[in-house]
This record gives sequence, C-alpha cells and structure tokens, in this order.
Amino acid sequence: MKKLLAATLIAVTLSPAAWAQTVATVNGTKIDRKDIDTQVQLIVRESQGQLQDTPELRQNITKRLITRTLMIQEAKRLKIDQDPQFKAAVSEALAEAKKAGDDKKPGFKEDWATFQDNLLTHAFLSAVVNSQPITKEEVEATYKEVSQFYKGSDEVQLGEIITQKAEDANQAIAELKARKSFRSVATKYTIDPRGKNAGGIAPNYVALKDLEQSAPPLYAAVKDLKKGQYTQTPLQGDGIYAVFYINDKRAVKIPAFKDLEAELVQNLQEARVEAAISELYQKATIK
Repeated sequence: MKKLLAATLIAVTLSPAAWAQTVATVNGTKIDRKDIDTQVQLIVRESQGQLQDTPELRQNITKRLITRTLMIQEAKRLKIDQDPQFKAAVSEALAEAKKAGDDKKPGFKEDWATFQDNLLTHAFLSAVVNSQPITKEEVEATYKEVSQFYKGSDEVQLGEIITQKAEDANQAIAELKARKSFRSVATKYTIDPRGKNAGGIAPNYVALKDLEQSAPPLYAAVKDLKKGQYTQTPLQGDGIYAVFYINDKRAVKIPAFKDLEAELVQNLQEARVEAAISELYQKATIK
C-alpha cells in the first residue's frame, strides 16, 4: 500500500484543468487535454529524452485513460468502492499519508483522488480474476499448446545496429563484410545507448516463433541466418535503419510444467482481464 501510494503521488498527477478542452468522453465522463499533457510531460521527462511528445504517444496515453475510466465506472457500478475491505484499504492508506505529512503538501487533494481511482482499478482487476478462477485443467491444456507451438523451433540472441541514416547502416554492413567484429561496429554506429554499451548484443534470447507473430519483417530477415551472420540490407521503419546479427542460435527448450505453471496462470489471468476490458469497450459510448 505504501509503495502504491508513493508511486501514485510521485508519478501520476491528473490535476483539474484550469481550462477545459475535452479529448474524449467515456459514457459521459470527460477526459481533458490537460490530463494528456501532464502524462506526456511526465513520460518524456522520466525517459531522459528517449521518448518524445508525438501524436502516437498522445494516442496511447488517451487510450490508457479511456481504459482506466471504464474500469473505474464499472467498479463503481459493481459497488466495489463500497466494499468494507476496499474502504479499509483506503482508510489505511490515508492514515499513512497523514502520518507522513503528505496531506499538508500542495496538490494533495487531487493526488489523493487519483490514488483512490488507481486503487479502485486494482480492486476491479482483482475482482475479475477472483470471479473466474483459473483451473488446473486450463493450465495443463495451455502448457500442452505451448509445447506443441515451440516444438522443433529455434531461438536466437540478436545483435542490432540502429541508425538514423541509410548511409550509416550500409557503412556498418560494409565494415562487417570486411570482417570487423560486430561488437566494435555496433559500438561505433548504433544510436541506442544501451546497445552501444553492450556492443549491440541483446541480453536475452527470443524465439523465432514469437518474432514470426510479433515482427514479421524482422522474422523474414533473420529466420534463415546462421550464428555469426547478419542482414545484408538494412531494415527500415519509423525513421530508423537497422542491421541485425545472430550472436547465437539454439533449439527452444520448453521448461517443465512445474517451472512454467505460475507464468501460465498469470497469462491466463491477463487474458481474463483483457476480455473483461474488451467487453467494457463494446458496451461503452466513447466520443
């Protein structure tokens, strides 16, 4: 509770607008442009320049606020905010805030209202999960599907060089053809700070099956490459040019059921939540 309160008071401030400009209306509840502005400023600041104020970012934030509004509305319809356990949690959090002196700080009233709404969304999500418990049979069936899906497939550890100019990407490829090490070339050309520090090599492996579904162009470019090989032409997208390298390639090893069970349960719970939120959208009037 303390962590949630602290995170909310520090990271989320949806203050009442001094002037109103409605971005969206969700079942009669208005979302103001200043709410979007506040979130954009926060994200850009905390990303330390990695993210910029773009139409795509604003669209994503608007979608998140619409979803949040729908969950709050549904939680109140279900009277979750009147549940004794929820009220006790709110009272405990308020006592902690007062003990810390947060209630004397400027903007606490607005921050506290935001915290209560956030707590209510958490309570709604818990209610969705608890109302539809995941059965052992579901988990076992899912494990079987996962095992079949990845059977006989490979996973790769990728290296990548990201540039803003096609010339830089092509020059990087030329240096790789000249047998320079990928790490040295990546450190020289990539604009990704983390990639530069790691020689362009990702720390984790990714299954080719996952790439096939989530990033078809990347999958097509690397699926037939062997360890030590790289893409011969840059992949272009979103204003960047990328060169990919296979640092390692190995068969996918499916963990034992007992090792994967908790993750499968979580995935199934998330699917329940997504379905519940999708239903809220279908019933909602959003303008």
